[in-house]
Amino acid sequence: MNTKTVVLVGVPWSVHELDDAIRDAATLGASLLVVDTPESLAQIGEGTAVRTRTVKALDPLLIADCVRDDEPATVLAITEFSMELAAAVRELLGIPGTPSAVEACVLDKARTREVLHEHGLTRVGFHRSSLLDPEDLLGGLEPPVVVKPRSFSGSHGVTFVADRSELARVFDPYDLAETDLDDRDGRVAHLDGDHRTHEVIIEEYVPGPEISAEGLVVDGRLTLFTLTDKVNTGMPYFEEVGHVVPSKYTRERTGQVEEYLQAVVSALGFVTSPMHAEIKLLDDRIELVEIHTRYPGDRVVELLQSAYDIRPYEAYFDAMLNGRVPQRPRPTGEHHGVGFFNGPTDASFAWPSYAFPHPEAVVSVDLDRRRAPKVFAYEGLRIRYWRAGHALFAAKDHAHVHENIGFLLDHTPGRGGSGD
Repeated sequence: MNTKTVVLVGVPWSVHELDDAIRDAATLGASLLVVDTPESLAQIGEGTAVRTRTVKALDPLLIADCVRDDEPATVLAITEFSMELAAAVRELLGIPGTPSAVEACVLDKARTREVLHEHGLTRVGFHRSSLLDPEDLLGGLEPPVVVKPRSFSGSHGVTFVADRSELARVFDPYDLAETDLDDRDGRVAHLDGDHRTHEVIIEEYVPGPEISAEGLVVDGRLTLFTLTDKVNTGMPYFEEVGHVVPSKYTRERTGQVEEYLQAVVSALGFVTSPMHAEIKLLDDRIELVEIHTRYPGDRVVELLQSAYDIRPYEAYFDAMLNGRVPQRPRPTGEHHGVGFFNGPTDASFAWPSYAFPHPEAVVSVDLDRRRAPKVFAYEGLRIRYWRAGHALFAAKDHAHVHENIGFLLDHTPGRGGSGD
């Protein structure tokens, strides 16, 4: 059997995800070829055996020329900021998949919200704005609102505003003199036109529990794998502290969530892509917070593999290479979770306690005092927190996993909250 080449555009920000992708590609008789700049490829450790190819810049024409002789079976990305780029390379090489225009729409939270509004899939009021025009920041909206960058992830830059007296808080993490520069991070895809980090979307705040949903879309058809509980610091910044798979809402809300998200991916034009959606559960409906054409980060793929009989990357590669629709995975009967040792980027890290309420549910702890924040700022946006490590949990009782993550939340320096 001839080995098929799967080109991966961009080193994932969570480099460990490469190991799972390499394993799952090999299961299907394929090998990975990672294309990126020399600086980014240097992040791959010596223990990760994967072919690489360097380009001087992340430009679709350069990448297409670089891999054309390998006759790739498909071109993908497993890191958020390379999705549109990988789609553009597919189009240049005549390889089918989700179009780059769809990837651009998904990356732009304001455009996503507009599509939802056009299709009657949201009741949330919203307003495009710029931090450089503070007089028009809210448009016609009134607090409570949530302000967030139009193109970023990981809760960075997200701010809750309860009333107009709190508007100044929105500007705190930004150096606006740095947000309109042409010298932008070449690793990160940007919105079309003249958008920079100062471009924001303001949305009416929707109360209620927020979870995420993970699945795979094949030829426009969504197969939902799981619902995932999210634990965050709450208002005003909603910094994520951990996740639990499967969610406590799985039994009662899965059917409703899948029906809603099928309508969302159809409206947006997903073809064949992973799907990671963050959603709000209301009594009478579902509201989308944001959606991605990738699997989630934060080790949720690892949790998914442990809680279900599925390898998500194998299912994705199989769909792209062979057009196969995955079976709905079977649960193993345990809840798996991850919690993060979060710390402020502007202070030395010291964790106050490891006395988990359910030590028998602790699978592993990864914490290294030599770690330091990789990024302090992104094009004028100061990153407020970083993760010095994580702990993995597993138990048949959902509450034991959730309470261990809550313990990390309660001991996060300078933070704390209910996680709702």
